[in-house]
Amino acid sequence: MTGRDVAADRHGSASAFADRIASLAAQAAATRDRFDPSELDGKDGEETELAGSSVTDHEEAALVAARDGLGPVVGLYVEARTAADPVRFSATEMQRLHAATNDWLAVYARCHGVEADPDVTVREAAEALVATHDITDVAALLTGLHRR
Repeated sequence: MTGRDVAADRHGSASAFADRIASLAAQAAATRDRFDPSELDGKDGEETELAGSSVTDHEEAALVAARDGLGPVVGLYVEARTAADPVRFSATEMQRLHAATNDWLAVYARCHGVEADPDVTVREAAEALVATHDITDVAALLTGLHRR
């Protein structure tokens, strides 16, 4: 059963974005569960995989978490909301977008040595992106790390 089928079964009509949302949410959850930035400590030049990219240090990992993790989640939401015919997401799709947003924000914070369990909506992240035009600024703002 695809992400679209599950969403339709539970909450009515799924959007055309259902499969992409399911994939993004699964990747975010898996990364949050398995990524340990301490694996980067003391490994001169050794690479660790994060969001399809190889990273070698905490700063690079944070950038990748924001750009290649959070970015596509927020980008999908903005794409759907600014389409000629704005998309109406199912409840399951919105839940998955929120979970993916928070999973990537938690990974971003972890890259900075902070354990966090953010509670941010994808809409809040999209609004911050519109205001800042920079997904790394969005991650820093929404995790409170911009104050450090």
